[in-house]
Amino acid sequence: MTMNLFEDAEHGQSWREELCPGAVVLRRFALADETAVLAALDGIVAGAPFRHMVTPGGFRMSVAMTNCGSCGWVTDSTGYRYDAIDPDSGEPWSRMPDAFFKLIR
Repeated sequence: MTMNLFEDAEHGQSWREELCPGAVVLRRFALADETAVLAALDGIVAGAPFRHMVTPGGFRMSVAMTNCGSCGWVTDSTGYRYDAIDPDSGEPWSRMPDAFFKLIR
């Protein structure tokens, strides 16, 4: 007997999976926009590559991250904050892509 771990995903339907009151996972919600979202992400990463930030305590974060939009979350020896400037490049973060706004709406 074989088991297909992706059987539900093959049906093409999106669905909401409630984790707890006020928190849900929207399964397959963005699949129709996958190409546009991934292309937008490539553009963001070209200007601000994923990086492992270092916390005020000097610890390297295990998660690599990047940002876009008017402010991005950053951390360094001075603390945690939202900042309009990428600390690595000294430039503003790239604008929020239209493909992301489509998903938000």
